[in-house]
Amino acid sequence: MARSPREVAYQALLANEKDPTQGIDDILSKLLQQSELNDQEKRWVMELVYGTTRMKLQLDSFIIPVFKGRYKKAQHSIKTLLRMGTFQLKHMQTSEHAAINETVDLSKKVKQGRASGLINAVLRKIQKIELKDILHTSESEIRKRSIRASHPEWLIQKWMERYTPEEVTALCLHNNSVPQTWVRRNSLAVSRDDFEAFLKDLGIEFRRSELLDVFYEIKGAGPLFSTRQFHDGWFSFQDLAAGIVATLLEPNPQEDILDACSAPGGKMAFLAELSGGQARITACDASNLRLVKVRENIERLQLKGIDVITSDAGVAELPESDKILLDVPCSGTGVLNRRPDARWKRQEADIRSLTSIQSDILRNTWKYLRPGGLLVYATCTLEPEENWDLINDVLEQLEGARVEVIKDDLLKPYIDEKGALSTLPWRDGMDGMFAVKIRKSL
Repeated sequence: MARSPREVAYQALLANEKDPTQGIDDILSKLLQQSELNDQEKRWVMELVYGTTRMKLQLDSFIIPVFKGRYKKAQHSIKTLLRMGTFQLKHMQTSEHAAINETVDLSKKVKQGRASGLINAVLRKIQKIELKDILHTSESEIRKRSIRASHPEWLIQKWMERYTPEEVTALCLHNNSVPQTWVRRNSLAVSRDDFEAFLKDLGIEFRRSELLDVFYEIKGAGPLFSTRQFHDGWFSFQDLAAGIVATLLEPNPQEDILDACSAPGGKMAFLAELSGGQARITACDASNLRLVKVRENIERLQLKGIDVITSDAGVAELPESDKILLDVPCSGTGVLNRRPDARWKRQEADIRSLTSIQSDILRNTWKYLRPGGLLVYATCTLEPEENWDLINDVLEQLEGARVEVIKDDLLKPYIDEKGALSTLPWRDGMDGMFAVKIRKSL
């Protein structure tokens, strides 16, 4: 069992380095639950783990020039220790002396003592190097931006082709920042006054959204998970942009609603709450494992009238529905600050694979939308191939389909020129989401 904050951080980063398919969020959450660290120590670990994960490319750019040997072939444990030490040197308020010495001591605690001399030497060299020295060696502007912002070059290149340099800088800064925390009040379980009194009693600062009054931006969410009110279903954690997407479906009592890519179930739960708990909702997902979280949400929030089925929405027969929500699998480039390791899991070729999946889901689910019904296609990506380009390609293949412009005065700042929701993280202070309403003719 890891005891010190640095040991917990090391275990999380090493596990993710060995098996990138394991999400860093899930790994760290489990380790923190098992630890005996206090809240301040947990916050420090989160800063170190998430920061090291986000800034990995930049950290490696410091390490590689002073590492003797082939760094790419180095053991996962050595890379992890060097990245942790470098992040503390360059991005945390840890003293340089502590950053180096504590990392060397850590190497011995985790049975990497043979490498302690190497780690000490490399970190002492990095101590004398500035970021400008690293950037000076690169002739490519894209490469410089990639290192400075610690984002893959292919992603920087894509963004530079359609955003201004200032916007790309702002987007990358947003992605490297600590994400905002939003909670959604369950209107079926608690009144506004009681919920706000609950937050005040915990000493949590909050701001109620002017767009959706059940959403609150909060500071200091740590105590909330362990409260009786959380387990009693008073609230859920959900970004404001995701909540806006759910409202576009305008769920009403007694409607048959299909959430075709439901896991982990946040939007599904909000749809139930918006309908006063009176809509008949089918929540489906291709992954049985991911549906576990959907069922947990239903039980915790005490939601009624929801069927959960394992089904691949791209090919399966589905129930006929009045309304359908398609929050399709996507590249996730609109939520990179919320998913610290996501930028390293995607390649440009993945977008082509994803658009094929997205098209199949849209074409198949359309068959089960009743005449006059409404479908909302949504992604949490900024990439046009997965958004308007895909809609334009597929729309003519959907019988009786027409785009319905979003007409909501409150949402006007977030609606693009074609009438779809399009939030930009650096501009709007929420996740990057795209959503378009498609109506089927009678």
